[in-house]
Amino acid sequence: MSDQTIPSELPDAAAPYFLGEAAGDKLVLFDQLFTLLTTSRQTDGQFDAFVSEGRPGQPVPPHFHALTHETFFVQEGAVRLWLDDQKGYRATRILEAGEFGYVPKNTIHSYKIERTARILGVTSGGFTDFFRAVGRPTATPGIPEPSAFHIPSFEVMGAEGARHDVNFVPGYELFDD
Repeated sequence: MSDQTIPSELPDAAAPYFLGEAAGDKLVLFDQLFTLLTTSRQTDGQFDAFVSEGRPGQPVPPHFHALTHETFFVQEGAVRLWLDDQKGYRATRILEAGEFGYVPKNTIHSYKIERTARILGVTSGGFTDFFRAVGRPTATPGIPEPSAFHIPSFEVMGAEGARHDVNFVPGYELFDD
């Protein structure tokens, strides 16, 4: 899916810019729309920022990032976030609008949209390259309809995950507090 057939709305290099409502590079992954607001190309590799929008559905597969820090700021709706730092901290919480979760590198995590949600994510630079690699570009803003869902094979997800610091944890069981 790395061939982007829709022209990017983002600059090719670090330069000041603005985006209007619903602007940015849009990709459908699973049952969600990811809108890239800025990526490592625009921030000299420093960070990426994106918005994810979706309806209640299945949890994303549990995974961790060896180099990437990730944030979840719920702007609308509710999202369950699972965190396991593999050092004794294991927690899950439903984040409501206005609440925030932080996922340091090497923390196994997953999330599930509990109530139609909009999430702002900020990560270490380069993370959104994974979305570009496995997502399907779209020009359509808003939450995708079921006919537009894009679910890549686990083989593709695993291979691209290995290239982009998304390390899936097969067999990992999500937990309740």
